[in-house]
Parts: sequence; structure tokens; C-alpha cells
Amino acid sequence: MLRPEVEDKYLVGTTPPISFLPYLVFASFLVSLIGTFTTVELLHRRASGTGWRPWADIAICSVTFGLVAVWCMHFVGNRAIILGDGELEIQLYYDETYVVLSAILPIIPIFMGLSVAIRFHELGRRAIVRYGSLAVCGLCTGGATTMVHFLGNIGVENCRMSANWANMVGSAAVAVVICSVGFGLFFYWGKLWMNNIWRRICVSFTLAVGICGMHWTAATGTWYQIEAYHDGEEADQNVNLIVAYCLLTISCIACVILGFIKQRQRKEEKSRAQQAVLALATFDPSGKLLVNKTGLMPCQTIIQHFNQGAFDDELDTSHPVFQWIFRVTRNWNGISDLIPSMREHLQLAGYLEATSPGNKRRNSLHESDDATSSATFRKLFCVTADEMATALEMGLEKLGCLYEDVLTTGTMTTNRGTWTGTHTTKTTPDVNVTINDLESGRFEPVVFGKGQMLILSRKVDASEAHRLQQLGYSFAEIEQVSHNIARSLQIPCGDLEDLIIRLHAFSDRQYSVPKSGTYLASFLVQPRPGMKSMDVVVPRANSGRLPMVKLDDDQLDSHQLEILSTFDGLTLDRCLARIKASSEPDTKVSAFMHKFGSQIESLLRECPEEALHFSTFSAQQLDMVNGQTDFSQAKVFAFCGIKEIYVQSLQSFTLKAIPFSFFKTYLRSQTGCADHAVLVQRNHDEFGYLQRAQSDAETSSSSLSSKWPWSLRKEKSLSSERSWNEETDSVDNLVNHRLHTRTLTAASGHSMWGRMVTNSLEEIKSPRSKSSFKVEMHSMKRAKNNMVDQESQTLADLLMTITTASRGSLMSRPPTSVEPGANHSFA
Repeated sequence: MLRPEVEDKYLVGTTPPISFLPYLVFASFLVSLIGTFTTVELLHRRASGTGWRPWADIAICSVTFGLVAVWCMHFVGNRAIILGDGELEIQLYYDETYVVLSAILPIIPIFMGLSVAIRFHELGRRAIVRYGSLAVCGLCTGGATTMVHFLGNIGVENCRMSANWANMVGSAAVAVVICSVGFGLFFYWGKLWMNNIWRRICVSFTLAVGICGMHWTAATGTWYQIEAYHDGEEADQNVNLIVAYCLLTISCIACVILGFIKQRQRKEEKSRAQQAVLALATFDPSGKLLVNKTGLMPCQTIIQHFNQGAFDDELDTSHPVFQWIFRVTRNWNGISDLIPSMREHLQLAGYLEATSPGNKRRNSLHESDDATSSATFRKLFCVTADEMATALEMGLEKLGCLYEDVLTTGTMTTNRGTWTGTHTTKTTPDVNVTINDLESGRFEPVVFGKGQMLILSRKVDASEAHRLQQLGYSFAEIEQVSHNIARSLQIPCGDLEDLIIRLHAFSDRQYSVPKSGTYLASFLVQPRPGMKSMDVVVPRANSGRLPMVKLDDDQLDSHQLEILSTFDGLTLDRCLARIKASSEPDTKVSAFMHKFGSQIESLLRECPEEALHFSTFSAQQLDMVNGQTDFSQAKVFAFCGIKEIYVQSLQSFTLKAIPFSFFKTYLRSQTGCADHAVLVQRNHDEFGYLQRAQSDAETSSSSLSSKWPWSLRKEKSLSSERSWNEETDSVDNLVNHRLHTRTLTAASGHSMWGRMVTNSLEEIKSPRSKSSFKVEMHSMKRAKNNMVDQESQTLADLLMTITTASRGSLMSRPPTSVEPGANHSFA
């Protein structure tokens, strides 16, 4: 009830004095800070790309900013305003209509401002467009903040507001400028992948200052004239305050949930470094790397825990599984039609969850799966690649080619940094030796373990780069994202930067075979310790070919071939000595021999290995692409030699050694190579039973009768056939390839070649294992069905045959009088 003393003290039309409650003033700032922090965190984790999800995320961010950061702050702040001596009858009470309008209407301009900033700042190519979008964002969000304030004040029922124009304009300017700065910092840092937790807190603090600054700048220039007295309950004054605190509680709960989500993402990143992962390294025309919103390369787990026991050897470039993947990624069309049946089979086998593709993988390949682990891993790889292509909205054939090495992740060890609990002592200059978790602000201990990453690399044009940006991805300089990527992979930052440089060079590499001409090549093989396998010395810049120089622009005539035949079986040094000692009266012969000697010296500069001096020349003219003269007419002559097993290092950084089997894989991966068709046929022979089983299952389910025991027998028969096919086909060609590699490896010694090759063959033929029996039985089955497909011999196979054949004759030759490494000049 209205008290008479209040009516006498504060007449209608008078302006009572104003005071403020300090604790509520501070509370209003905290309310705004929580609201802005929630908005910034949601904005940081918003979805990208097309569809409804990105728009829904922007709408949620607009609601949290307009409703919590601004609206709640306004009414908590207005509750701090005390008119007169605090009499209840003259305090501020609000009309529900204006309260609702002040909560809803500002969301619209906030949504518009954030949409413009996201659309044009992140995707804009011109600086004026990007900065203009930030100005529009600041104008919209600052204007919405001002709208909330004045709509709320207009809704006061018992008082009429009178405002100083200078304060009104000043408050609006404060809101627009500071919101522009706050959101400008957020989007600018986000584009540079520098939005760590402390920077986001800084952005939240800036926005809260802008909102509170606007409110109190306007409030200090506002007077309230009494128009009526409130005649109601005391609790009416706190209705808006209660609503504001409820919304604030929801916002706090959202922040806690976001924190748990972030912590889970951190754990997933750390565990991914111990998994077998497929990643994409995509570069735009300027050499920038494609990354997602968190500054990481797009990647997906193939299998969660890679168990080396499931394979015979470690998964590296010498492993048949890696080489199979290497070839498949250069001819995706040959496997793409099998992927749907692969996915269904993996789901039935429990390796994939049908409800969440791409997220759930079976924990590991166990040793009990030895007969089928190779096939299973290859199926998982194909399905994973298909899912990544779907996520990028592109065809599988555009995903890229497998990089020529396997990246080992999770390799951080304590010999590079010392964990003390509160700080680290770095023993190397690598800044990523101990990981500074920017999200929590604490140093984390070094993690042990090992994972493996297969990387598909490619380079896109400007239009494709723009399309990927439309999907929410970005292209970044390696310096901007190297720390994020290195931290997620748990590898040294310097190693990561070197890898990205190699990946970029790999994506730029145009592997092509010369169409014509005659070349002089170096074929040096290097036995690995233990004589388990052999490597081939190749150029580091192009691992798909031998070190070679051009001998002639055309094919050699019969007379020139006859001249080269006189050098057959001679070492390189003896060839140079004979050329130098030659006194041919025929000028054509002399000129050709002089050219031959000059190109030998050029080859020595291309491959400055000591073993090359002792390599033997083969006068056998070979096709650059064996058996495919329609594809290339180029011819090759080679110096063939073997490095000493105890000399594993190379003399030049421009050279490297790769497994002999992988070099053959490179040759079979050439564009236009006939072996692509052979691999496609073998893949359909191996995995075609999945399609047949799927078709049989559909036929069986459509023709089920009431005799359920028959249907059970049918299903059992189908399962048995599926098991037999998978066990036998999974190792087709891969095991045969491994046996052939071992045979050639045995021929890598420096003496007793015949006995070593014989022993190797005997070892392969001695008691048959279960796997060899399955391979033999499967070969018989395929021969019965007339489905035997043989790949042609590569240039590497022919050169290895020449090397093994010439080694015995070389050992019987007397030592040459020419000093090793003697300097011969034919200039």
C-alpha cells in the first residue's frame, strides 16, 4: 500500500536522487563477462560449411550474447540503481512487453553482424572486405547493445526517462567501438589460429567492458521522473533479476559442458597420436596448407590401436600393405566400387559402428586375426578415405596420392626435455619438446608411445581452394599452424615443418617418364643389415626414377650400339680409362666415345657414390617403361653395382635409399602403366566376394520361406565361403611379392651368389606354412577359373637380374690399374 509520507516526499513529476549499489555494479560486470565468454567459446567451436548447422550455431551465439551478456547485464545493472532513499514505491518496475522486446529484438542485428563477419572476414580475399565486415559486425553488435539498454529503460512503468544526449551518443560509440575491437581480435586471431584460451578470455573481457561501459555511460546521464507509484509486492522488483540469474546459471552450465568437451577433444588428440591415422595434406597454388578450424590437418583414425603383431613386419615403405595403398591411391577408380561392400562387411565384423561412421573403429588388429589382418587394414583404409572424401564433398579420385613415407607420431621422449612438475628444463632448442598446453595454461608431461600416420598429398587450383574455404576450411602458412599440428601429433615442431616442406614438394612433383631419347642410369643396390632386404639409391627429389643423364636425344643406331657393346661388363673406372686411352681414327666413333665419357662424368656428379666407380656397365638396351613402347620410346643403359653392406650412409644429401620393392611399386604406379589394370583385376578377385556375398544375402532375404532351418543352413554356408575367401584372397599377390623380394634380397651378398640364391629358394620351398599352403591353394583355384594375372617385369627387375648375373664375372676379374675415384676429364 502506498505510504502517505512517500507521496509527500516524492511528488509526481519530481526527479529523485540516484545512487548505486557497488556490489551489484560489480555483479553486472561478472554477468556480462560470463555471457561474453560463453558466446566466444560457442563461436570458437561453431560448425563450418554448408547446411543448417552453421546457421544454428550462429543463432545460439547471438542468443547467448544478446540474452546473457547484454540483457541480463542490463537488468542486473539497473537493479543496482536506487532512487531516493530506496523506498519501494518509487523504484524501477518494468512492463513485460518491453522486457520481452528488449530480449528478442537485439538478437536479430547480432545474428546479422556475426554472419557478415564469419562470411566475409574468413572467406574474403581483399583486405577492405575483411575489415569492412568487422566494422559491420561491431556496428550491429554495438547497436544491439544500445537497443537493449534503451528499450529496457523505455519499459519502466512508473518513471519517465530523461537522458543527456551526450551520454547517449557516447554510450553508443563506446559499444560500437569496443565490440568492433573485441570481435575484430577474435576473428583476426582465429584466422591466424592463435585463439588459445587466454586470448579468448581477453576477447571476452574486452566485450564485457564494452557492454558495461555503454550501460554505465548512459546510466550516469539518465534521470527518472516519477509518473506513478508502485502499489504491489516487494518481490516484483526482483523478477527480472531472478530471470537474469537463471539465464546466467544456464550459461555457466554451458561453459562447464564446453570445458568437458574440450578436455575430451584434448584426450582424443593425444590418443590419436598413438593410432593409425589417415591425414590430408592439401596445398593451394601459393603453397599454403589446408587446415580445419582448430588449425590441424584434416585426419581420421583408421584403427585406434595399431598392433604390429598383426603384421609380419613393421608398416613402412617396404611392407606390401603400404605398397598396395600407394598404388591404389594413384588409381582410385579401380577400388571405389568395392568400398560400399567393404564398409558393410566391416560393420558386420565389428570393426565399424553403423550408427556413427568415421568415429568408431575397432580397438586393434589382434594376432589372432593374422590370416585376415592385411585385408582388414586395407578395407579400413579405403572406407576411411571414402568418408574423408564425403566430408570434403569431393570425389574419391580427387583426395590425393599417398605420400612416400609413413610418419611416426607420439615420439616425444624425456631425453629432449625434463619434466619437473611445475616447469621444464629444455635440453634442445626445439620449442615443442615439452608441450605447453595453451588451453589450460599448464605444462604437461612428455607422452610416450608410437602411432603411424598415412598422408594423402595433393595440390589444388584456386577454384577448388575457394570451394574448400566455403566448407569452413582454411589455408594457412606452416608457421601459423606448425605448433598446433606438432602438439597434436606429439612430434618435434622442427620435424613437422620439415615434413610439410617435403609434402609440398611431393604435391608439386610431376612424375613423368621421358617419351624419347637414350639415357645413362645408375643402378646401385644397398643390402640392409642382416641381409633381410635391399634398397635402391634414387634421387631424393624424385624417388620414382634412377639417377640418370641423357646420352642422346634419339635412339642409338646399330653402330653406336656396337661401340657400347665393347664396354659391356666393365666397371665405370675401366670404361673411363678405356675411353681416355682410345685413339680411334674415325671421327664419329671418337666423338661418340667422347660424349659417352662426358655423360659418365655427369652421372658421377648426379650420383657421387664410391660404389658407382666399381659398378659394371650393361650394354643391354632396356625400355624405360618395360613392355610399353607405345607409352614411352625412351631407352636406358645402366651401370649396375652393389654397395658394401657396412657402408649404409650416402655421399650426397640429394640421394636416398628406398626399398627395392617400393621402387618397383613406384614404377608400376606410373600414369598409363598397364599394371594398373592388373591391380584392379586382382582387387576385384580379392574383394569381389564381398559384393557377391552382399548380393547373395539380399537374394536370400527376399526369397526366405517358412522353413527356417534351411535359411540357417544357407547363412552358415555363406559365412563359411566368406571366411575361406577372405583368408585366401587377403594375402594374394602381397605374400607372393614378399617371397619374390626375399629371393632378390638373398642375391645381395658380395660373394657366392649362386649358393646364396639357391639357399634362399630352398628356404622358401622348405616345409610349407599354413599361409603358403593357402596361397598355393588359392593360386590353384584362380588357375582353374582362368583368372591368373601377371604383372610385367619392371625396369628394376631387369636391372636386378643383370646385377646378379654380372656379379660373379666381376669377382673373377683382375683388379684394375685405375685408381678408384681417379679424375678423368673429357672437357
